[in-house]
Amino acid sequence: MGGKFVESNWRFEFKEAFLRKRFGKSSIVQDAVYSRDVAFDNYVANRLPELPSDVFWGFQGSSMNSLKAANDLGRLSICELATAHVTGARKILGEEARLQPEWADSMDNLVFPVEYEKRLEQEPHIAQKVVAASEFTRQTLLDDNVPDQKIHKLYLGFDTKYISHNPEHTPISNRPLKLLYAGTVTQRKGISYLLEAIKSFNKSDVELHIIGGIQGSGKAFLSQKKFYKYLPAVSQSVMFNLYKEYDALVLPTIFEGFGLVIVEAMAAGLPVIATPNSIAPEIIENGVDGFIVPIRQPEAIRLAIGKLRSMDNNQYSSMRQLVRNKVNLFTWDAYQKNLLFFLKSLN
Repeated sequence: MGGKFVESNWRFEFKEAFLRKRFGKSSIVQDAVYSRDVAFDNYVANRLPELPSDVFWGFQGSSMNSLKAANDLGRLSICELATAHVTGARKILGEEARLQPEWADSMDNLVFPVEYEKRLEQEPHIAQKVVAASEFTRQTLLDDNVPDQKIHKLYLGFDTKYISHNPEHTPISNRPLKLLYAGTVTQRKGISYLLEAIKSFNKSDVELHIIGGIQGSGKAFLSQKKFYKYLPAVSQSVMFNLYKEYDALVLPTIFEGFGLVIVEAMAAGLPVIATPNSIAPEIIENGVDGFIVPIRQPEAIRLAIGKLRSMDNNQYSSMRQLVRNKVNLFTWDAYQKNLLFFLKSLN
């Protein structure tokens, strides 16, 4: 269909983009995101009466008034959540801030402006249908008493052809195992537990490479810099080419929705160590093509890394092949089929 059906409203993005370039990941930028969402929502809600549609599909945080307008117009209203529900965030991340106070300033999705938090809470209840990106997201919706019959899981998609894959991967014997953590450096993704686990290994056996922007002051993270090699955030295209340089991805996330980095890394042939609070349990068979570890368990992360480190080249190569076979579940073709199935179920 191309882009001719897409209307770009760059004016809603301009302030955020300018501030992000100047201040990076900061509260100033986050406030601009909140303002953008509300302004865009109001714009769409006002335009809905003149738009010839039977369905309104909005995204969490930027659709409360539009969902209400669609309901008033007798149209089907849908709210999509790519991350888990805000009440789950408040519970899980609030607990995390108490457990790891020195890392608390690194956590996004924890504190919102009061009115913005209300919209995040209400949107799934206002919508007639709710789209969840994973089982974890679905469970947080159920925990907030969103009716099960309203919820439909729709996995995210991505284009595997842009991600470099090296089928003749360098044997892992007689060299350090190169682990990758890719994404925002934040306690929301369990970074402190990964750093605690990595302390058990000699650098001659295991290296931890971290790529991503630092959320918050970075004080707790930088105090442990002897345990990792760090590269600031890179563009998506550069990241797609970098995956193949590593042996496994580790994402011990506390609170996710999907975790697109998981399937991107798998497309490059990387086994993944991740937690149930993501898409991981729905794509990884524990111990076969990756590892599922409980949240907040450095020892479990250490054991999973140790199992990878102890593999011979044949075992590791076999796991890489199994990993690659899984990513077809998340191609754009698969997304299109799942989307069509969902839309047909609405009739």
